[in-house]
Amino acid sequence: VAKMVGSSGALLNKDAEVRIFHCCQCTSVQTVTELTEFAKSVPGFSNLDLNDQVTLLKYGVHEALFAMLASCMNKDGLLVAYGSGFITREFLKSLRRPFSEMMEPKFQFAMKFNSLELDDSDLALFVAAII
Repeated sequence: VAKMVGSSGALLNKDAEVRIFHCCQCTSVQTVTELTEFAKSVPGFSNLDLNDQVTLLKYGVHEALFAMLASCMNKDGLLVAYGSGFITREFLKSLRRPFSEMMEPKFQFAMKFNSLELDDSDLALFVAAII
């Protein structure tokens, strides 16, 4: 992303915005799939009526997604591509609305959530409780 934004200005910045948004969409779909599989492993979840399972996932997936995303964020930015890339918070603020406005509250939440210092087991229990 940094190479695309580099010296050529707005056109490359717009291309970076499109790529970032596309990556967010793909990652969200993958994460929802993983959350669904995780929910199936929660004792008793599979015994619920299918409509109830869908409803619980439908209304809990965003909160669970943000709780999991917090572990990829710090005050300076966001790890992407399974930790092999980093997007700065300032770069995200420079993007067009609504994307720029959408990310800042996620950073504020992540800073507070990360201060809880949850380990993977704690996070799994937290996500299970959300679902």
